[in-house]
Amino acid sequence: MNSSKISFIFAGVLGVILSASPVDSFSYNTNADTSAKAQLLHKGTEVQFSSYIQENLTRFSKKDEWKTVEKIVTTYSQSPSKLLSSSVADQQAFTVAAKTLAKKLNRQKDEKAEQWSRNLTKTVNNIQVIWNFDLDSLTPKAIETPLYVAPADVKSAI
Repeated sequence: MNSSKISFIFAGVLGVILSASPVDSFSYNTNADTSAKAQLLHKGTEVQFSSYIQENLTRFSKKDEWKTVEKIVTTYSQSPSKLLSSSVADQQAFTVAAKTLAKKLNRQKDEKAEQWSRNLTKTVNNIQVIWNFDLDSLTPKAIETPLYVAPADVKSAI
């Protein structure tokens, strides 16, 4: 009798859990949250971004700043690990050029420019994480523990 009562309670609780409506996740996005709509500039989107810049920001696309941004973003798209071999001068030039490009995109009036600006910002942040990543800081420190010496009573028992 007792096991059938427990089985009945278990079945009831399981039924309630399974029939309950799913709850919104903690990370749902509001319409005002534009950062969630940003995508990385890689795997083909960097080509679309490049054509957008050449069509809408023609003067900027002829400058060396654009060539720097395009080179780093293309390298990131092909193989992010190749960014680790970038020189400090290239990193600094990219950071300055990306800020300039973001300002120019933010001055544009259309929705596409805003989206490309968000995508650029997200990509730049990811590239900065790769450049600032320090593998040595992740390795645990070697802590020497003293050797445990068994008391004499234990040694004689063995």
